[in-house]
Amino acid sequence: MSVLPPVHRRHLQAATGDVSALVDIWEPDGTLEFPYAGSLGTPTRLVGIDAIVGYFAALTGWSDWEFSDEVVRRVASPDDGEEWVVEMHGSAATGDGGRYEQDYIVRFAVGSDGRIRWMREYWDPTRLP
Repeated sequence: MSVLPPVHRRHLQAATGDVSALVDIWEPDGTLEFPYAGSLGTPTRLVGIDAIVGYFAALTGWSDWEFSDEVVRRVASPDDGEEWVVEMHGSAATGDGGRYEQDYIVRFAVGSDGRIRWMREYWDPTRLP
């Protein structure tokens, strides 16, 4: 097993906090995919940093995010970058006083500049409040 690349930890912190920091974490033409989000009527693919920042900026009402139980694996990359798979649990307080609990599987690539080039995030839409 491997250690979570710092760029992914920075992505989690920015996506659940200061979303403007995503500009320094993602490549300008980065792609973020949520394969199961279509069942909720939300985007399944975001292309470009403006779309990625806009998506996370619109997610309001949840706070106190924590990520745990991380299992990290580096995988073979077909090009010069690095690719990773992370399994993790996410937890947050919801605006109505409840809790959001989710298990994630994330695959992502980091370019030679240290920024995220693409990410594919799998999660269970039935767990959303």
